[in-house]
Parts: sequence; structure tokens; C-alpha cells
Amino acid sequence: MYDDTSYSGLDVEISEAVFLHAGFCIEFVKLPSSARGIVELQKGEIDVLPSASYNKERAEIAHFSKGYRRERMRLFTHQVTTPITNLTELFAAEYTFTANPGAYYGEELAQILTIKWYKQRFFEVASVTQRMELVKRGRVDFLIEDEISGLYFKRLLGYKNIVLHEYVVNDNAIHFMLNRQSFDYDKVRKINNAIKALNPELRRIEAKYTEWIKGNP
Repeated sequence: MYDDTSYSGLDVEISEAVFLHAGFCIEFVKLPSSARGIVELQKGEIDVLPSASYNKERAEIAHFSKGYRRERMRLFTHQVTTPITNLTELFAAEYTFTANPGAYYGEELAQILTIKWYKQRFFEVASVTQRMELVKRGRVDFLIEDEISGLYFKRLLGYKNIVLHEYVVNDNAIHFMLNRQSFDYDKVRKINNAIKALNPELRRIEAKYTEWIKGNP
């Protein structure tokens, strides 16, 4: 999150802890989407992109750190709660979806979006608050979002009518993408050692957010 003066949030706190422990100073830069972040990283305009899922295409342009937490991509919906066995069922039923441009949602969705008829009902919107507003107003049927992030903004915005569907779209580790020109293998090793050493602290930071989501102090 960004409030015109400072940055905050789960991955911001984790980034600060890891890079401080590894001996690096960091400065956060606001970018409009994950897609833009990857472009700027590849151009060398930024050095680090947090909260990044691994895939082969991304590994060709950047180093990846060890995973520092798990990310579960889930479905947030206004009213569609029928159980499903796969994501194709929802696309075949002509429901509509919104998601973050450039984010990785797993191979299941990647394969679905190779079909033009399905992709026409998939709308990428950069702002998470705008994505949730689309669901709240019934303009789209589903938001695909990181579980912690979605639940955090659901409570923050007071959207009690948005519910979490039981289906898990994707569950994987997330990493720091590191610019190859800025990070040699020794620097990558320092980041990985910091992630390993700080594991209890990173779990504490994550627990702080999940407890707040649940309404606990």
C-alpha cells in the first residue's frame, strides 16, 4: 500500500527485513502493475521485484531468490459459490474475471487464456481496490487475487458481501526477482542467507497480517 508519504504491507515489511539483514539499503518505487515492474526490471530501471512467482520465462531475465513465503491465488466473488473441480468450469459457464496485469496465476489459468473465447472474459486492472470494486458492483463475477492480499483489502474496504470461493487457483512460493546487472551470485547468496536466517521473523510478520484479517488485534 502507498499513502502518498510511505509504503506499507506484508511484502514491504518482509523486503525491509531481508535486505537490511543482508546489508543492503532499499528504496521503494511505485509502479502501476506487476507487468510494468517486470519491464522496468528487465530494462535495469529497478533492481528488485518482490512477490514474484517463478516461471521459466522470468528466470531468463532475472535471478530468483529463495522463496520467502507462499502465495495462494484464490477466487473472490460477489455471489458465485458453487463448488468446482477445475477453473475451466467457470470460464465455460461464461463468468467474467479480473486480475492484476503481469501477475502469474499458475499453469491452469495460463492454458485457459490461450483460448480466445475464454480470454475475452478476463479483464486486467492494475489497482486492487478497483478490481474489488468491480466484483462488489457485480461488473465482473470473480477476482483472482493472492489470498492474504484479497482478504486484507476486503476487510480494509468493508466489503462484507465479497466472499472467498473454496477453489485454489494456484499455490506456490514467491521470491524476489533480482536484476542480473545489480546482483551477482554473491549478493544473491546474501539475500538467500537472510531469508533463511529470518524465517521465524518472516512468519511473525505474516501472522500479524493474517490475525488482523481475522479481526484479532
